[in-house]
Amino acid sequence: MTLALPSIVSASAGDLASGAQFDAVIAVYPSVSEELVSAFSSITAYTAIDKSFGSSLTLVADQKVAGGRLILAPTGSLTGDSDDVRKFQEITKAAMKRAISAGAVAPLFYFPANIVADNEDYSHFVEVSLLGALAACFDPIDVREHYEKIGKTYTVQKIGFHAAGVEFSAERLAFVNAIEVGRRVAKDLGSPNCERMTPIKFAEYVQEYFKSQSVVKTSVIEDINVIEKEYPLLHAVARCSLSVPRHFPRVVKLEYRSDEPSKVKENLYFVGKGVTYDTGGADIKAGGVMRGMSRDKCGAASVAGFMATVAELKPKHVNVTVFLGLVRNSVGSNAYVSDEIIYSRSGKRVLVGNTDAEGRMVMTDPLCQCKELVLADRKAGNNAPARLFTVATLTGHAIRAYGPYGICLDNGPARKANVSPRIQAGGHILGDPFEVSTLRREDYAYVAPGAASEDVVQANDKASTATARGHQYPMAFMSIASGLDSFGLDKEKKDQIAYTHVDIAGSAEELSGTGFSLPEVTGNPVPAFAATFLL
Repeated sequence: MTLALPSIVSASAGDLASGAQFDAVIAVYPSVSEELVSAFSSITAYTAIDKSFGSSLTLVADQKVAGGRLILAPTGSLTGDSDDVRKFQEITKAAMKRAISAGAVAPLFYFPANIVADNEDYSHFVEVSLLGALAACFDPIDVREHYEKIGKTYTVQKIGFHAAGVEFSAERLAFVNAIEVGRRVAKDLGSPNCERMTPIKFAEYVQEYFKSQSVVKTSVIEDINVIEKEYPLLHAVARCSLSVPRHFPRVVKLEYRSDEPSKVKENLYFVGKGVTYDTGGADIKAGGVMRGMSRDKCGAASVAGFMATVAELKPKHVNVTVFLGLVRNSVGSNAYVSDEIIYSRSGKRVLVGNTDAEGRMVMTDPLCQCKELVLADRKAGNNAPARLFTVATLTGHAIRAYGPYGICLDNGPARKANVSPRIQAGGHILGDPFEVSTLRREDYAYVAPGAASEDVVQANDKASTATARGHQYPMAFMSIASGLDSFGLDKEKKDQIAYTHVDIAGSAEELSGTGFSLPEVTGNPVPAFAATFLL
């Protein structure tokens, strides 16, 4: 299914020497130090004639180290106000690529002692470094399928690491492996083009992957009539695609339950936007902005990836339920259009304002279903705190506001529970940074009904980038249209439901690609979610 991980092994200082089990040594450090020169005497001659030696990624021949290859991988400053652990991820990814191009199949990463002293911002720098290295030796499923056709194989067999003075337990290594498994699933689903990963093929991949994961229960709704009845807003988006059988929608449900219910501290519910291609619908994306819309499925891809991480770790303290709304927003004579009024699952009348605001339509009815499941659980006596999430590459405004970072917004109960700051803190230590945004009264005012024929307005007629609070007000819409607005702070605490919206438009893929190519899918926010809810 997804590409198997290289084995990751903890090494000793002795493994740095030639003749050991590795064929390259990659030294990661902020700047050239006496300790580095002492560890690798071969660089003495270079530092003597070049004061800048070691300040950029460099490969040198050194017969005293494993494989005769020494790669110097400087992070640069780690103590500045804006420095963070991503510096490790970036340099180890680049160094791993360099090692592969040099022919190495078993590189060893070396971190000198006291590389980050006692800085808590870097408490997981080894994990982040390994994730950077692993990212360099992975290609998504469409690339692997091509390589299989031409007979190309993956060469990296093993990755070693030695962090002087750092105790790195088997549990920490298992955590790295689990995150990378999740990122690989997310990349497999999020990266391929819209025909390789249609809603049907997306669902098939998920079914096939979790078939071997007995701790996760998988179900798929294929019946169009059932989808229309249970998820009417999602069905409206998919309506135009129904003339093309291979583009038919799917709704996937994944369930993980702790095998020790008494230890469960949180019930987590995730809804992922899986728009496998977004033409904008009748409000078509014109002027070249449709390009890249095969990546509009990365919300669903990332929560499926997070569930893969959950399946690896089998946590005792959480239950996790995931819904994936998988559709294609096509354009044609049967497309849903602005001015339509459509009843949501909760019975709210939705006035469509812009068919290119399809993501909130796709997620609202599954979000309503999550609300129903929470209420059913409470009625059955399961009173562990429930946390609901919508996860999507939802708005260009998110990128305009915050650039390459994920964004999270809380409703009142989620704010009281500190959910978004937790995600921000978790992402910070694992190199998957988040910004915390705020849901305001203006967001509800924007979507308030203006006529007796509607209960909520889906969107205005402008792009989110041209709309004030363009990444915030969609959450207000989803809250109202799903009925979650009836479970806010104005209710007794036992009746409140925490809901957090996560917009990953800026972080699900790199902001730019090479030349005219599409950017690389990152697999985020799998690391942030793992650090927040599983660590």
